[in-house]
Amino acid sequence: MTAPLGRDEVDGAIVALVAAHDRISAAMYAVDNHPGRTALDVPGLTGYTQRFVADLRAAIDVLWSRFNALGASLEQVRTVRAQRAKPGDSELAELTVLLRAPVIPIGPDGMVPDGAAPPGAVRLPLMELARQAEAGVADAVHRLTTLDSAMSGLAAAFGPVAEALTRLRERATGLGPEDAPVAALDRLDARLADAQREAFADPLAVVPGAPGEPALRARLAEVTTGADAARAEVAALASLADTYPERADRLRAAIAGVEAAEDAAARACAVANEKIVNTGLPAVPDADPGLRAHLAQLDQLFRERRWGRLATELAAAERAAAAGLQRAEQLKVAADGLLDRRTELRGRLDAYRAKAARMGFAEHAGLAERHRAAEDLLYVSPCDLPAATRALVAYQRYLNELSERG
Repeated sequence: MTAPLGRDEVDGAIVALVAAHDRISAAMYAVDNHPGRTALDVPGLTGYTQRFVADLRAAIDVLWSRFNALGASLEQVRTVRAQRAKPGDSELAELTVLLRAPVIPIGPDGMVPDGAAPPGAVRLPLMELARQAEAGVADAVHRLTTLDSAMSGLAAAFGPVAEALTRLRERATGLGPEDAPVAALDRLDARLADAQREAFADPLAVVPGAPGEPALRARLAEVTTGADAARAEVAALASLADTYPERADRLRAAIAGVEAAEDAAARACAVANEKIVNTGLPAVPDADPGLRAHLAQLDQLFRERRWGRLATELAAAERAAAAGLQRAEQLKVAADGLLDRRTELRGRLDAYRAKAARMGFAEHAGLAERHRAAEDLLYVSPCDLPAATRALVAYQRYLNELSERG
């Protein structure tokens, strides 16, 4: 049996108990107003966070139960102590039991029962109850802070990405009624929403160092990469809206260049087909009408602000103009090359004849016959270049034979 406390001991114990009660009261207020407190009521929690929250809610219920019991017992102690300025032996004995004896029942669930103590209950002295409650409140605050940090960390991770997508969507939709990035942004929003829903359902599973953190970071990186690509596309479309008139002027000039090149190729081919037999030249291309029709379509897309389609069609038109110019120039080079070949053969024939004269074969009948055959082929229209080449080679070989005979 506990020895009765003296009056000073009683008063000291009451002062310590009041101080503990005040600290616990302030801490319980902090628990109720902690930013992490709202996370306890978030619906749809799963996994580790669900178990963590369930344990924490039960712990807070236990704390309130013990805090209320502590307050009720403290009030009872104060009532007994206030009966007399100088408590007698009976009051001191009663106060000793209230302050030192294990009188507070604790059920198996940690709660202080409202009525009779349930089976398996243990009893704690009042000061021990206060000590455990104070430690429990500190632990609850710590766990609430852990939960709030996890939630805040997710908000910090998802917030900038979501804001970037929102700004990007506003810019994309502001370009016009038909913009390819909008569909891409829809997909990115859906991926971000899925990742956000899963992360906030179990935030403690994806905090730094948790098993789920790498997967979350990878999903955020995937959305960020997609947003960067969409941002580049939107920037390109916005730039197209600003620069289209200038690019259209360049395309118009390029089409005029194609027209001029095709005209030049047509003239060169006409001369070649007149002067040369079986040129093998293809028909002269006529890309100009198609290119001009394409340009008119581009202007219509520009007026309708259909930037995505305009970007595709403008690039195609620019490629077509460049290809048309290249084809026309190559055809002119081929046609001119045939005439140049004829001129080259004529020059070679003249050079061989001069060589023959220097060697004293100017009047050689066989050589003159071969010269005449080559000359007849090279100076007739149309000229058969393969036959003229063979005739020139025959003249050259015969001259070489005569030279070798001395």
